[in-house]
Amino acid sequence: MKTFFIKLRDTFIAGLIFLLPLLILVVLFTKVFQFLTGFTDKVAAVFGLTSFIGISGGTILSALGLILFCIICGYLMRIAFFKAVSAWVDHKLMSNIPGYSAYREMALSKLEENKRPLPYKCAAWINEGDTVLPAFLMETMDDGRLVMFIPTAGNTMTGKVIILPASRVTLLPQTDVKAMKIALDSLGIGLSKI
Repeated sequence: MKTFFIKLRDTFIAGLIFLLPLLILVVLFTKVFQFLTGFTDKVAAVFGLTSFIGISGGTILSALGLILFCIICGYLMRIAFFKAVSAWVDHKLMSNIPGYSAYREMALSKLEENKRPLPYKCAAWINEGDTVLPAFLMETMDDGRLVMFIPTAGNTMTGKVIILPASRVTLLPQTDVKAMKIALDSLGIGLSKI
């Protein structure tokens, strides 16, 4: 019974850590939205916009203002000074909020997923005695050795690069590289189908 409550407590804490950045984001948007609504109610009244399909004019202007503000901030991020400020804020958040860097990387990978082609030539297994390691072939060297990338489970954009003789590697040219990447990003779930 004690182990059940310990596991329940650990699961609760893990869920809290997962939800904390989302909660912070929701609270920040709510506060900004409330601040803007007070101002935009007055602006909407000046222009005679009291409501539209049951939504108050202030709320509509607040939403439009928030969207416009995000677009302006996106353009400002292209200026070197604002990039430096953003990098400084990111560094401070990474050092003070546990798990921030992981959530940031996940969000960035979702945004950039379609833009970045996979650099792998094909999927492979590296033979190490009785075990095999999932890996990706990066290139073949002139002497026949293979440059292999062994990704970190859960984040296939990090890992280590090793050079091995071809005899230690089983190449999987028929295996979809994207399917292998997705399985490794999912901590190995799906590797049995590869």
